[in-house]
Amino acid sequence: MGWLDRRRQAAVSVAVLALTSGVLVSSATAEPPSEEDIATAREAEGRTASSIAELEVELATLATQLEDATVRAQLANEDYLGAQEALDEATARADEAREAAETAQAEVEQQRTEIGRIAMSAYRSGPGALGPIEPLLSADSFENAMQRATTTERMGTRADETLQRFQATELVAATFQRRADEAAAAQQDATAALAAAAEETRAAASGAETQLALSADRREGLIAQLAEQRGTTAELERERQDAQDEERRRREAQVARAAALEAAREQDTASRANERPASPAQPAPAPSRPESEPSRPAPEPARPAPEPTRPAPEPTRPAPEPTRPAPEPTTPAPPKPEPKPEPAPQPPPSSSSGARAALDWARTQLGKPYVWGAAGPNGYDCSGLTQTAFARAGISLPRTTKAQYAATSRVPVDQLQPGDLIFYSNNSAASGIYHVAIYAGGGMRLHAPSPGKNVELVPMYWPNVLPYGGRV
Repeated sequence: MGWLDRRRQAAVSVAVLALTSGVLVSSATAEPPSEEDIATAREAEGRTASSIAELEVELATLATQLEDATVRAQLANEDYLGAQEALDEATARADEAREAAETAQAEVEQQRTEIGRIAMSAYRSGPGALGPIEPLLSADSFENAMQRATTTERMGTRADETLQRFQATELVAATFQRRADEAAAAQQDATAALAAAAEETRAAASGAETQLALSADRREGLIAQLAEQRGTTAELERERQDAQDEERRRREAQVARAAALEAAREQDTASRANERPASPAQPAPAPSRPESEPSRPAPEPARPAPEPTRPAPEPTRPAPEPTRPAPEPTTPAPPKPEPKPEPAPQPPPSSSSGARAALDWARTQLGKPYVWGAAGPNGYDCSGLTQTAFARAGISLPRTTKAQYAATSRVPVDQLQPGDLIFYSNNSAASGIYHVAIYAGGGMRLHAPSPGKNVELVPMYWPNVLPYGGRV
């Protein structure tokens, strides 16, 4: 039995060896990947990476296009609001001119009636065959004749004065009527401009809303493609893209904030430079004093002309005098730095009670929708919110963002206080202002943002911020 067991064990060992050898031989005979296979794999990997990069670029482009569409719509809304203000002003001028023309025309009619009464009186009296001497001949005494002549002369003078007044009144009425016609024409032009601005605003708003919808749909599609390319889920990829968008906005905000602060510093430096020459000019006469003092002893040598020996030392006496006033230019030197700090307190004092009251009221409107051209109570655009908020605090502001910028005092953006206004411009100037927000303190802003969004309290957004805000 022992021998048989040893034989079976040997057979099993041989079988195992044979199987193992087969596996080894099979593994050894497998062909390695060719250069073509490697190139194909690398090409596929490159296509995937390129596709991912293109998708991410398109996503970023979509965000930029949406922001541009929103700015265009807000600018169009500003044009519409400006056209509405222009129409209101034109209507007020037209009404005023029309009332003035009507008043002047009523005066004309009154003068016309007076002239008619005088003419009727003259007609009833008759022309008189003897003309001007008739009152003299028909009188029964010299005194009566003189009285009648004086009365006739006075009547003629009064008629002339009435006629002159009538002619002057007619000229005034014609002038007022011309102004009324011009005002009515301006009102018609303003009405047409408002209609055009309204159409432009509707088109821009529709374009922004369409861009918003297209961007949202396209973004979801791109995110799905990215998830497939990376082998992840759409939810994870969406979170990744949201984080990337937030990081992009953060970087843009940092750059924009630095640019706004630098622009404010440059403008402040330029304003100080314009004021600086006024102060150094004051001590300028100091050096001229020593020049005039040596000129005083100049006549003295002329007096002792017969005695040339005496005036010789005289000029030596004033010689040391210029050394005395020499320190004088150094004494006015210290005042030079004094005027420099003067422009520092440029920002006007904040009407904290009114501005904070406006901010507090605006907080009660959080969550209400953005509505084109609206100033409450159910919705707002950006300047409608600020105007209404300050009106609730007893402060009157114009309707448009540009007018609000002009109506407020300038304050550097690094010195903003709660209740100050923040302005956004697409050309770094007042002419390009398209949006306004209320600074809420702590790097936060409260505003009515754009269509599809609600009044919100969010961190500062620095791109396109003007270097100076507005203080009421």
